Amino acid sequence: MKKIKRFQSITIILAVIIIAINFLSCKDSTEKVSKLINKIDKSLLVGNWLRTDADYLIKIKSINDDGTLEAQYFNPKPINIGKANWVASNSDLKVVVELRDENYPGSTYTLNYLADKDILAGDYFQAVEGITFYVEFARYK
Repeated sequence: MKKIKRFQSITIILAVIIIAINFLSCKDSTEKVSKLINKIDKSLLVGNWLRTDADYLIKIKSINDDGTLEAQYFNPKPINIGKANWVASNSDLKVVVELRDENYPGSTYTLNYLADKDILAGDYFQAVEGITFYVEFARYK
């Protein structure tokens, strides 16, 4: 009987240790992800970005901590922007620019910053025709 109780006690202690290890490793992973997101240099998005297939330009003037961007769009004349946002996800930066102007009723760029190439690349939804296609913007100096 003493052996059974001792075995149960050891089993309970081992279970508590395993649970504690799992909890601490999850906490450590969460902290690592949080640190990684904080290391993303969102200021890399600031600048002039020229589309590689046309004379369309996105100017990102500033990045706000609330996830918004101060941006302008030119085709080649200025086109109104309805909203412009950025998001940090894992180690990626994403930019979303929605256009709101004549002939641009909700056309949207959804772009990822590719640090190794220093480009913005992703999809352009052309609202008038209802089509989406791949585009790239290179930093324009």
